[in-house]
Amino acid sequence: MTAHNYALWLNEKYGKSLVVTPRIKDYEDNVPYQVYRFKSILLPGMNPYRVGLPIFDIEFNKQIQKIDFDLIHLHCPFISGQVALKLTKKLNIPLVATFHTKYRDDFIRLIKNNRLVDLLVNLTLRFYNSADLVWVPNKATGQTLLEYGFKGTWEVMPNGTDMAIPGKSEMIGYRHRGLEMIKAGSGDFVMLFVGQHKWEKNVRLIIESLKIVKDSGYSFKMVFAGEGYALTEMKKLVSKYELQNHVVFVGLITDREALKCIFAASDLFVFPSIYDNSPLVIQEAAAFDIPSILVRNSSSAEGITDSKNGFLVENGAVYLSKKIIRLMGHRQAIKIAGEGARKTIYHPWESIVDEVYLRYCDVIKAHKPHLAHHAVS
Repeated sequence: MTAHNYALWLNEKYGKSLVVTPRIKDYEDNVPYQVYRFKSILLPGMNPYRVGLPIFDIEFNKQIQKIDFDLIHLHCPFISGQVALKLTKKLNIPLVATFHTKYRDDFIRLIKNNRLVDLLVNLTLRFYNSADLVWVPNKATGQTLLEYGFKGTWEVMPNGTDMAIPGKSEMIGYRHRGLEMIKAGSGDFVMLFVGQHKWEKNVRLIIESLKIVKDSGYSFKMVFAGEGYALTEMKKLVSKYELQNHVVFVGLITDREALKCIFAASDLFVFPSIYDNSPLVIQEAAAFDIPSILVRNSSSAEGITDSKNGFLVENGAVYLSKKIIRLMGHRQAIKIAGEGARKTIYHPWESIVDEVYLRYCDVIKAHKPHLAHHAVS
């Protein structure tokens, strides 16, 4: 979504921007900018992450070598990052790199060897040290990068959202369709999680807290939207705790209009992840005046003041369940925090890209003053 909105708004407002990304079977691009895709396969145990195979994609390499880029912006430091490094050196152009993800956590889950994990982290840092400019979506993410051993400097370039704030009548329509999609009534208390279904995102904590809420005699509906390696085990846990009448798994929703309906049907966004850095979904919820429940002092909670523009809890099922139960009886508190979220943490991508473009121009001028102001994200 970040790369898509960069390209979308850069093309709309400033000039030609392209996206280079892995090819996915049966997926067709329907966007107003050019997309160049290279061969890829699923990364074992990491669905939907993929391993790119550009070195074996002759047609892709022919196409990409013909493009006279002025700047390349990377959002992933691995195989596509190496493609970018080669191109920037060949063309003598600047490289901007955004650090989004707690890569060490992913390495640790996949590889049970600390030395190899350290090696991979160091290789990742080597990529970021090669960039002309390093961005992070918030200060907490920058701190993570420093903790990994990064010795350079970074700048905060915040994320935005493509979710437009709906009008009153539009909101009513979205909500009606959303309630139908999740088979909920207008009086039901609806909670929502949107994201990859992986244990790192603390989804087990959500399910365990829901058991406490149910056992306390409260009625609710919890919606999980997304996909991931933990989905099957999450469903088993829901059955174990006899939450089948309370929990709905709607799968991956790629239709943004359908996702808007799900948001509009919800009262609370539950996102206790301590893995994420600056999740876009919190802003998406804010567009619909929906406050998020987040873990106190997590990267995701940066900029959140408890009860003002969201809700903060300690990292435990008891704490989360108590907060949910309290809020179920205090709808006005939810309303106040939801309005606060819209006013303070909601930022449309269009305005973010204005700042992006200015910084692109700065780094292009510093690298090679005569270059034109185009970009590839």
